[in-house]
Amino acid sequence: MIVRHDELPSTNDEAMRLASEGAGAFTVVATDTQSAGRGRNGRVWRSPPGVGLYASMILRPNLAVGDLPLLTLLAGVAAAEAIRAATGLSAGLKWPNDVLVHGRKVAGILCEASLGAGTAGPIVVAGLGVNVNTLPQDLPERPLYPASSLAAESGRLHDRDALLDAWIARSRHWMAALEEQGAQALVSRWNELDALSGRPLSIAGADGGTVAGLGRGVDATGALRIETEDGIVHAIVGDVACR
Repeated sequence: MIVRHDELPSTNDEAMRLASEGAGAFTVVATDTQSAGRGRNGRVWRSPPGVGLYASMILRPNLAVGDLPLLTLLAGVAAAEAIRAATGLSAGLKWPNDVLVHGRKVAGILCEASLGAGTAGPIVVAGLGVNVNTLPQDLPERPLYPASSLAAESGRLHDRDALLDAWIARSRHWMAALEEQGAQALVSRWNELDALSGRPLSIAGADGGTVAGLGRGVDATGALRIETEDGIVHAIVGDVACR
């Protein structure tokens, strides 16, 4: 089910509200514009009306709490595959939650969880923001991985509803694979779509330190793997920049 709005402060907030009231898995909240859209670490996500895809999906995964970070990978893989199917663009992934086309950011993922109580199990809301037909002047300035839109990268306009339908379908596919087969297939697919594989990266870790090396994809927990000059591969949780 897709619940549509003309305007919301945040699709993630509305989806979490519906989930708390019992809305089922794969219920999607979509809006034409957001007044308080947000990305990772509280960053603002600009949501101009009529041009972008702003949607959030309720997930009720049959997973251990420790495996919930894999859902950010799942939402990203589904988004990249949806963009490829709907537009023909070679969308790739930048860990942990960005979708790139030609090295430019066209989409972002924000997953938020509520662990629930009793036997209800965890609730995860996967939010997706895509610059579909956004004009260049409406895109934010970014020092790394400049913002772009699917229209700017392809030279033509795209159907937002077709993109949303594809994202839902691919999310259903990967959730079934994750629950039934474990993380291996999802992680392998994410690594196939990794836009920064083998490239020199620097990572600002949660402890304030920095690790520099070559990107080696993600591991089975969803952590980024960085190979430093001494040949050691580190599993990192933090923000990534290309050197």
